[in-house]
Amino acid sequence: MKRIIPVLLLGIAAPVHAVGTINQIYIQPSIASLHVNGSDASGLMTQVGYTYHFTPMFAADISYLSTGSIKNIAVSGDSASISGYSISSKLYFPATYYGSFYGKLGFNHTELKYSSTAITLPYDENETTTKPYIAVGGMSYLFPSMAVNFEYQYIGLSSNNYASSIGAGINIFF
Repeated sequence: MKRIIPVLLLGIAAPVHAVGTINQIYIQPSIASLHVNGSDASGLMTQVGYTYHFTPMFAADISYLSTGSIKNIAVSGDSASISGYSISSKLYFPATYYGSFYGKLGFNHTELKYSSTAITLPYDENETTTKPYIAVGGMSYLFPSMAVNFEYQYIGLSSNNYASSIGAGINIFF
């Protein structure tokens, strides 16, 4: 019982401390679905970011995201990857004492690299665009300076191409 009391006290203090902090960094690995040239493929995406809280419920968020080379999208022998950054406003909706839901709305500046060796001549395409960005998620506090988050995001790319991802990450408050 003596060992459980400090853990309970730490859990009670977590939301109080987290609301008082204004800086947050996070890393969020995700499963990304990439839609390129009418075909879909999935791969891993990593996102790292920084959030500055103006109030406990409103923040500004900037992040960098990148996928590895996702292969065999439309035909065998093609591959695509994305990298870029997003800047957005983040609005929190408290759900319980230990967590909240949030939504992000902003813009992403992303580069899509597509290449194919499936046809006679190799084909490479690099397109950079700035499009609207939207994400929704939830956050649950673990410790006074740490939380976990779960997030779905939609990333518009060039033309009719897009990426969407579902991920979970670790947030550090300071």
